[in-house]
Amino acid sequence: MKVLFLMANGFEETEFVTPFDYFLRGGVEVSLASIHGETSLVGAHGLKIETDVLLAEIEDLNSFDAIFLPGGGLGVKNLRASAEVKKITQDFNSKKKWIFAICAAPLVLSDAGVLADKTATCYPGCEVELNVKEFVTERVVVCENIITSRGPGSAEEFSFQCLAQMTSKENACSIQKQVVAR
Repeated sequence: MKVLFLMANGFEETEFVTPFDYFLRGGVEVSLASIHGETSLVGAHGLKIETDVLLAEIEDLNSFDAIFLPGGGLGVKNLRASAEVKKITQDFNSKKKWIFAICAAPLVLSDAGVLADKTATCYPGCEVELNVKEFVTERVVVCENIITSRGPGSAEEFSFQCLAQMTSKENACSIQKQVVAR
């Protein structure tokens, strides 16, 4: 399995680092793609990262099985402003490929129109902008090919659910034990 992380300046660090680490531990190949014109990005709380590639330079998006969108106020604002991110989200949804979004990032999915017939969750307060069939306050929601989650505090269980869906429940449980998670 290959997951493309769509990264923007202002990403929420916990919502990026936790899935990144657990996916790798679970044998998932992760690629970090900057939606900006540079590979160096800065998170909402100052974490500096180097992405693998610029989104604009990826030649074969079909080689990825899933996309991941972290939250973070400024990060989500940047993701929402990207026509390319919207197009990729719509494309992955039309192919029923996995789409993972946490915190305010479900707003990006809403903007792309992929949640209109889905049940989803998001960061408290963001639901006023969410165009969904049904909004729920569960910490992690799986609806067909889309998994959404509430925020930094749910990043761990979100990561395990994504991993279970992409690979297997046994794999997710193994990583959960490895990292001594609840």
